[in-house]
Amino acid sequence: MNWRRVKNWLGIGVIVTLSLFAVAPVLSVVVSIYAAGAAAIASLGGLATFLTAEPPDPFATSGGVGPLLAGTLYMTALGAAAGILVGFPIGIYIGEFKRDKLSHVARGAVNMLVEFPTIAMGLFVYGMFSMVRGDVNSVLAPLSRDLSSVLGGWVTWFVGPLDFYNAYIGAAALAIVMIPYVALFTASAYASIDQPLREAAYSLSGREYKAVFTVLRKVVWRAVLASFLLGTAKIAGETAPLFFTALGNHYYAPFTGPTGAVTLWIYEAAQSSYKVQVDSAYGAAAVLLTVVLALFILAKLLGRGR
Repeated sequence: MNWRRVKNWLGIGVIVTLSLFAVAPVLSVVVSIYAAGAAAIASLGGLATFLTAEPPDPFATSGGVGPLLAGTLYMTALGAAAGILVGFPIGIYIGEFKRDKLSHVARGAVNMLVEFPTIAMGLFVYGMFSMVRGDVNSVLAPLSRDLSSVLGGWVTWFVGPLDFYNAYIGAAALAIVMIPYVALFTASAYASIDQPLREAAYSLSGREYKAVFTVLRKVVWRAVLASFLLGTAKIAGETAPLFFTALGNHYYAPFTGPTGAVTLWIYEAAQSSYKVQVDSAYGAAAVLLTVVLALFILAKLLGRGR
């Protein structure tokens, strides 16, 4: 008997078994959410109604997550755009200019932000906005009037004096959550470039800026895009930063005031003593899980194509 082969198969068997134990809880959560969520969506009026209707009150027979989904998508889109605009150059700096002392400081700050409580980020953004709200609104109020007179009243849904809670500071908090993930993925991608390729890029482009942002960017674009999608998936499921920024809203309303989010509704409805709202929470969780999984799978496919 070949004992070496037996030990090899035993080792593989142990690894596979432990992997199944690790994956089983995740699969159980996903399956249970989709099972309960599908049943809840069907009982609340179907998918079309669920994706557009307002959340159900305790005595309603139908409802959905329409305004909440709109708020989540809007804040996530703004937060992701700001996250990539800030995180990408920071990642290039800490990945390409390792010898600079400030680069080490930047890397340390980014690593700290990854572990920082996200609820504290929301509180920080709220506090900073409270100090400048008057100055910001002194600019936005006349701007909103001018744009409304030219484009129509719909502009006030997006541009206007901001309440203490609104979608924009919610998006700012989400952007702060996303920045370190994009920065670290970008830095890792740039650091993985082969030295001969890096030297060729610098010698051919002539300028350091062009070499880094044009030539080398084309080498790592898949990894950077994957990091962007993973960061977007991360902030799409955030709840804590929105408590102090977006606050929440159950109705379609301007983004300049309190704005609903799917995650906030799940947190609220799951604690309800009314079955219809608990069912709505399961349906909302299924919708949110679908969005996050789609972004995650797309990021993995892009990363595999490097």
